[in-house]
Amino acid sequence: MNKITYTSTVLGLSLLVGSLSTGPVVEAASNTPTLSVVSSATSKSSLSIGAKKTTQAKPAVKKSAPVVHTINALPAIKLSGNSSVRLSEVNLLAQDEGSIVTYTLSFNNGNSKSLDLTDYWTRVRSAGGSVYSAALKSTDAAKKSVAPGSTATLTYIVKVGRNVKISDLAFQIVKWDFSQPNYESSLGAFKIPASYLISTPAGQSKTFRINEAPVKMKVSQVTSYLSGDYNYVGVNVDLQNIGYKLFEDPKVKMVIKTAGGSSYPLTADSLGTDYRIQPQDTKKLNLMASIPKSIPLKNLELQIIQDDEATKLSLPLATLQLPAVKNQSITVKPYAEKVIVLPAGKIAASVKGAWVNQSYDDSDLAVQFAVRNVGTTTVTVPKYDFVLHTAGGNTIPFTVTGIDNMTLKPQEEKNIRMNITIPSNWVNNKLQLFVNIPQPTGDVPKDAAGQTPSSSKDPVFTYPVGVFALPEAKLLENTTGVEQFMQTNNGLVGLTLSNIQRLPWTDGDLVTAKVVIANRGNKTINLPDLAGQLTVDSAKLSADTKLVSTQSAGLLGIGMTTDLYIVGKVPSYLNFAQLQIALLEKSGDPASPTTSPWFQFTNFGVLPGLSTIKKDAAYQISTNGRKEEFKVLRTTVYPGSSSDIVYSEVEINNLEDHQIDLSQMVGFYKGSSGQSYRAKAIQIETPAGPKEKSIVAFWTKIPSKNSVSDMKLILGEGITDNKLTPVKGDPNGYINAAEMEVNFQPSVLKAGLKDIQLFPYTLNVNKLDVYLTASTTVNVDMNYTLSKNTSYNVGELGHKLVFELKDSTGRIFEKEVAPETDLKLSENGSFAYTVDDAIFDGMSYGAYSLSVYDVFQGQKVMLATQNAYYNTSRMYH
Repeated sequence: MNKITYTSTVLGLSLLVGSLSTGPVVEAASNTPTLSVVSSATSKSSLSIGAKKTTQAKPAVKKSAPVVHTINALPAIKLSGNSSVRLSEVNLLAQDEGSIVTYTLSFNNGNSKSLDLTDYWTRVRSAGGSVYSAALKSTDAAKKSVAPGSTATLTYIVKVGRNVKISDLAFQIVKWDFSQPNYESSLGAFKIPASYLISTPAGQSKTFRINEAPVKMKVSQVTSYLSGDYNYVGVNVDLQNIGYKLFEDPKVKMVIKTAGGSSYPLTADSLGTDYRIQPQDTKKLNLMASIPKSIPLKNLELQIIQDDEATKLSLPLATLQLPAVKNQSITVKPYAEKVIVLPAGKIAASVKGAWVNQSYDDSDLAVQFAVRNVGTTTVTVPKYDFVLHTAGGNTIPFTVTGIDNMTLKPQEEKNIRMNITIPSNWVNNKLQLFVNIPQPTGDVPKDAAGQTPSSSKDPVFTYPVGVFALPEAKLLENTTGVEQFMQTNNGLVGLTLSNIQRLPWTDGDLVTAKVVIANRGNKTINLPDLAGQLTVDSAKLSADTKLVSTQSAGLLGIGMTTDLYIVGKVPSYLNFAQLQIALLEKSGDPASPTTSPWFQFTNFGVLPGLSTIKKDAAYQISTNGRKEEFKVLRTTVYPGSSSDIVYSEVEINNLEDHQIDLSQMVGFYKGSSGQSYRAKAIQIETPAGPKEKSIVAFWTKIPSKNSVSDMKLILGEGITDNKLTPVKGDPNGYINAAEMEVNFQPSVLKAGLKDIQLFPYTLNVNKLDVYLTASTTVNVDMNYTLSKNTSYNVGELGHKLVFELKDSTGRIFEKEVAPETDLKLSENGSFAYTVDDAIFDGMSYGAYSLSVYDVFQGQKVMLATQNAYYNTSRMYH
């Protein structure tokens, strides 16, 4: 068996002939791991032995596991005496314009005196005869000699063609020899067979130097996660400092090199940058690269690259073969937490919810992301980049506010609300949230070739500290009356779109949306500073959109609610199919704040109509701290020559158990064909006591030809800018409106002057004496009873009484009086006035009628009338 083994070994030797015949060539056997130094002196014997043994029968040989060949097995080339040189490292970095080869020669001095390195040189030759000049790496330029019994390494740089392979090259060792014609003699060359690995085999450690510091590197695991069009390949590396000094992050680049020669930059997590490794300690580096899914993930290599300032080149330092890639999902399920290790602590991150508001081709997606400090010290949350990924490989970055300088105390949790507009067909299409390490400002990494990516290329890959699957987004469409829950930094809140109203206004229509916010947590919370935004059919309403709050303070106790109203204006002729209601959070300078979406609702289709309150029924407004009930008591018409006055009296009942300033009401009369008329309101200016009833009057002028039989009164609470209208204030909008059927009460003409109603007064004329004076005057004397209904708190409504004296000749004489001014409240009052006209001169008898009118804004309604004869008995006294 020994003889057979020997024969196989000898047969495995080969010669490199041609351009390298001037010196011995170090190369490997093609079939076995046995290596030898072949020179011209041994060539013949090798060939003759091989020829002889081929005639012998070959015994059966059992198959064995493949043997991995590396350049470590290449024998050294002798220099002089006991000194030699070995090829200890070869790396190739493929680039578009050519490849860079670095190779390291280890000079071992076994002699008793120094080895002068300046006596030796190296060059590289290709199989085709090309000669490449080798440049010494700048960091090795100071190495001139090797002390006895020691070893020195020199690294050389060679530029070769793009398609040149390492197996095509021979690394020649030359000694300066002035006895030779060309002053040099070749001591030999290292030739690496194509079957040999120049990289460190998978599973083995690689020892090399970075900035002259010795380190040992080993790849512990390689995983792959497919998302869209890319495989996210993770590489876990153990880096050991085997020197005697502190090793600091050298800022080298690491890339994944594919079997096809392409390189993909690896990015480290937050712990893989600016690190320090104590002597003999090991640092775990977590790296990741994105590789198109069309690229096979077989025969991958890890390559370490460093920029060389002297040559302005990116140089490969080491190459490690990667183990087989394991497919491993890194996606965090919805609502589950992922612990992220920071340089000074740990945080747990999770997606707490997702909501979507669809709008034609695009939809607004909101995602709630929570971070919680699970450590024992305060931490600063990095300003992560948040990117949305779809199953189809599309990516869109989120614009996130509120994360700058965010700190978390131990066990503290904060929520980050992020919003994005996406095509509607992406909604619920296996969406994922990538949380990436922030890219340092102004620091754009170079690619594997040392080039800075141009702005036209894809953005640089950043390491995702977490990939979170989004839950099915909750559709916030037509959800009026349904409470939605959102976790905020202050606590859990419930948000309900209570109602949407389209209301007539003087220069268009108002669109109002009422949102009720409830504190569903276990502590008092402070609501953020909010603004409102309305969008109709993808068009945002103008900047005068208001957010009206019914309470001044932002504090909300446990279980308490507050009402917010978003009010905007649209042209009255505008029809729209979609309305989006957004609450925006303000931040920054209060004088010029920036806003970001806080919560949003969407309504599709025609807006719901206003609530209709039947005749004699009450309408209740439940504004916090100001609950009131409204009821239309009566409506009447004051006719005019070209326009009529429609007038209503509305009862307001304070339902609170404390005194309040009543809502300053706004009213519109609405006809059956859709016409609307702004009504003027007359109401008290003093506070209303608990359970006290008051009267507010509304009136407007309409064309006399218009029918009023089916008219309704729209009532609502007045607003001025961003608050409810104060007493004596001028409303520029209104909210909480309802359509109230009015109870038209045509005036019933009373025959006689008893029980005359002029709310809140009742007038009874007990005795009337209209007498002639045998002159141009007629005297009117009356005894009356005037009472007032004190069940209501009534202000000055503006009504007057007119006594109309009509002579039988048709002449009319009027006397206007004001209750409580001209006619005092009394059970036995007296009132007299005189009419002076020439027609009465010499009149000795005649008839008249005395009518009582309710006069309002210059137009009147007859309440009562009485016919009688003049009293002539006083003409003669």
